[in-house]
Amino acid sequence: MKKDFNAEKECENIINWIREYFKNQPSAKGAIIGISGGKDSSVTSQLLVKALGKERVFGVLMPNGEQKDISDSLKIVDILGINYKIVNIEKAYNGLLEGIADEKLSIDAKINISPRLRMTTLYAIGTSMNYRVCGTGNKSEGFVGYTTKWGDNAFDFNPIGDLTTEEVVAVGDFLGLPYELVHKTPSDGLSGKSDEEKLGFSYKQINEFIENGSCGDKEIDEKIRLKHEYNEHKRNLPPKYERA
Repeated sequence: MKKDFNAEKECENIINWIREYFKNQPSAKGAIIGISGGKDSSVTSQLLVKALGKERVFGVLMPNGEQKDISDSLKIVDILGINYKIVNIEKAYNGLLEGIADEKLSIDAKINISPRLRMTTLYAIGTSMNYRVCGTGNKSEGFVGYTTKWGDNAFDFNPIGDLTTEEVVAVGDFLGLPYELVHKTPSDGLSGKSDEEKLGFSYKQINEFIENGSCGDKEIDEKIRLKHEYNEHKRNLPPKYERA
């Protein structure tokens, strides 16, 4: 986290940015957001409520079958007082696997289906309500491409996209959100592993690399660099042919 990071000032800037975004989207009635119960969606939801008012924020909880920590998602929508809907994507997920009927489908391919179904759900409901889809990915995840293309990295706007994991936590603490939600161990809820177990390095090391160009461990630096380069395609719009 940058030494001069000021959570209060950053909150004020983000809230004003959200308001400006909707000022320039006069047809949009509000924001719709997926609620996972983790720090990113919890902090982003609170920022939306402060910017727009709870009446203009709609949460969607999207378990794939049984979600052991769904109580965390329910806790945040209750704290914020926002309207919400629970959509279980299990039937759609299983139906798609059955339709593809390919035993060679990789584990990662299967894992990425869920976030893509969730984004489809958000856009379906959001279109009907005329609400804009809010992203919840942070800078640290984005830097190493720990995100699903056309899944959680698809959105209309993202208030925390330029905040590292540590900065998101600082904002959450400043906003007074429950400690157990803001400091919850990050997990995709899909693989059975924490984010850092899957990545092979910590978010703190990513943040130090972003800030200083090195995390202090040359081997980890190389792993982070390679992840960043390999996943460049996730950070840019797809190229298209343009006539001369």
